Parts: sequence; structure tokens; C-alpha cells
Amino acid sequence: MDTLGEKLGFIALLFTMMSISSSPHPIILIICYGIHEIGHIVVAKTVGARVGKMRSGIFRLCISYDCSHISYGREMAVCAGGIMFNILLALLTYICGFGKYDVGKFFILCNLSLAIMNIYPISILDGGGILRCFFLMIFEPERARKICTFFSFFFAFAMWLCAVYLQLVFSSDISLFFISVFLLVELCFSV
Repeated sequence: MDTLGEKLGFIALLFTMMSISSSPHPIILIICYGIHEIGHIVVAKTVGARVGKMRSGIFRLCISYDCSHISYGREMAVCAGGIMFNILLALLTYICGFGKYDVGKFFILCNLSLAIMNIYPISILDGGGILRCFFLMIFEPERARKICTFFSFFFAFAMWLCAVYLQLVFSSDISLFFISVFLLVELCFSV
């Protein structure tokens, strides 16, 4: 743990794991993360991006991609690959009738939650990658970077405000609060 961001990420991970540990199926979340990353790899291979090294951090798993030789539209597809796999697997689980069991319901919930969380337009999430590619199609790189940085801080701060509101009004689980703090700190270190 070298940086403050990694330490806060570790704390956010602990609180997230504590919040799901009351569930009888905490291993399902890890499986959903794996499915998410497999989605990125499959789409990257399909569109011709080079898959690099896999690196795990305290709070996330990162796979590097070389998308320099493909279009921004294809790079957007690579960013969306994990989200698409999570949504498709949740739908498939529901359609096949496994959603009527507790394990199936939790699997669907984990996949949809992971997809929704990653679609946020925050630069260290998949939605941020999609947004970056979109703006690179319109603007020069420096302007696209500035716009993406603004969106990232705006949405991470909005997530933090939502977490504080939910905690104050409904005394909800605090994992969203810690995740939003982690995202804000991570953004500060990446700027």
C-alpha cells in the first residue's frame, strides 16, 4: 500500500465486503467481477485490440489494452464489454428461471449493480473510458481530457452527496460513501 488512494481503497473494499458478508453468497461478487473482466477481454480480442497485462490493485482489477491501432468507436466497445457481459448474464439468468432462487437473485443483483456502477462517467471506471473516447472523436486530446476530468469530478462528487444523503436520511449502508470517497481520492491522484 503505497498511496493514500490505495489505503482508502482498501478501507472501501473492507466496508463493501462487510456489507455483502451478511449475504449467504459473497463469492458470487467475485465471480461477477471475473465475468466483467472476461467481457472486456472478449470484446478487445473481437475488435482487434491487444490485451496486455492484468494488474490487481487493492480495490480493483485492471487489464491493460493497446487500443492505439483501432478506432475510438472500437475502443468504446472494449470499455463497454464488461458492462455488456454483466447485463447479458443477468438477463440470461433471469430468462432461464434461475432468478426465482436466492442464489440466482443475488447473482442477478450483483451483475446489474456492477454494470450500473461501471457505467458512471468517471475516468477510472468504464463509463469514463466510453466518455473519453466519445470526446476524443469530437475534440483535440487536451480539451477532451479536461472535459472528462470535469465530468469525472462532478459525478464522483454527486455520488458522494447521494451517499451522504442516503446515510443521513435512511441510515443506509456506508459502502457507497466509502466507494465515492475512494473514487474522489483516486481522481485527485490521477490529475
